[in-house]
Amino acid sequence: MTADLIALRARIAAIAACPPRSTSPLPSEGSGSPSLTGGGGRGGGTAGRLPANCAEELTPFGPVLVRREWLTEQGDGDVSALATCLGLAPDELRRPLFLDTETTGLSGGTGTVAFMVGLAWREGDGLRLVQYFLRDFNQESALLWAVGQCIRDAGVLVSYNGRSFDWPLLQTRLVVQRADPAWPSPPHLDLLTLARRIFKPRLPDCALQTIEQAVLELHRADDLPGTLIPSRYFAWLRNRDPRVLDPVFVHNRQDVLSMAVLLARFERVLRSSDDLDPLDRFGRARFLEARGFEREAIREYRWLWSEARHGGHLMVRGAVGLRLARLLRRDGRWGEARTVLEECWQTQSYPYPAAIELAKLLEHQARDLSAARRIVSDALGLLVLAAVPNPQWQTDLERRLGRLDRRLGSDDGRAFGLTG
Repeated sequence: MTADLIALRARIAAIAACPPRSTSPLPSEGSGSPSLTGGGGRGGGTAGRLPANCAEELTPFGPVLVRREWLTEQGDGDVSALATCLGLAPDELRRPLFLDTETTGLSGGTGTVAFMVGLAWREGDGLRLVQYFLRDFNQESALLWAVGQCIRDAGVLVSYNGRSFDWPLLQTRLVVQRADPAWPSPPHLDLLTLARRIFKPRLPDCALQTIEQAVLELHRADDLPGTLIPSRYFAWLRNRDPRVLDPVFVHNRQDVLSMAVLLARFERVLRSSDDLDPLDRFGRARFLEARGFEREAIREYRWLWSEARHGGHLMVRGAVGLRLARLLRRDGRWGEARTVLEECWQTQSYPYPAAIELAKLLEHQARDLSAARRIVSDALGLLVLAAVPNPQWQTDLERRLGRLDRRLGSDDGRAFGLTG
């Protein structure tokens, strides 16, 4: 059974379990004023009440529920380093729209619905946070329209894994609802990509809550696990008890606000590496290298290489040496690259990648075929004795040894003929 079919059956079961709608107004708990009728009324107990702090707003497609909040933003809003590294217009990046969805399932597909969309953007000297909530499935077009209006004013869409999940899901729902497909498509900055590049070397994973704790020093209290969120929504559809939704709103709110804090953190990381953990500094250098800022990456790798040689973090030493040597060789400084690679070859526990890089340099830049062959032969001899063989390294080394033997034999033949 597919994930889409499972999600669809769960939705049908939730709707079928709902009692009939009440046609008369129901009093709000603890108040004599009437509650909203029609889309939200249910018989008994706390039924008929909206989720806390939610209000109904009208759209061309009917009403939608929304919770609005304004918060003071921390930070100066500078995005110059991010804009430079990412190739984005600074004016666009100064108008980010942070996006996070809560859905009826985590697998995506046409059977999955975004029942809550959290958005935040800069407004004055703070952040405006809005959370659109799908009270009934027949109000999805209204929710999508309201979200689309927010997107129209965005300079950059900012998400966490949204490029792979949230954004495609919303686009799919537009098609399913036959809504206006002409949503704008602002540049999309997925912070998960940045987190993996910069922070992955020292973290077990790059889940948002891992980043919150290890990088932002934020710790959630009694947070609702994401896997339980769909069941909370189905419970709401059955009973209309707003209390089951409170943890969902809190979870979504924290996801959105954490992205705003994380964006500011990335700006500080890219602006300066002075106070970074060595592993984060290594991740920063990798990111700069990937974005084409090779001179800056070389400076970072040199610092890390020097620190590792003088008792710094040994975990990155081998990787730093290889990356530094490749960039130096590409920049024409192959003498310096040779020194780095020779030290890697002599000191690393698994020196085979260093041997391959050193052999390339000796063959193509130093033109010392004999030295290149000696390195390759020694590396093959070590690899035969290795506890864990590596077929890829062995194939590369064997192919390289064969080519060097052919070149050396050809050179010897030409030399013999000339002196003949």
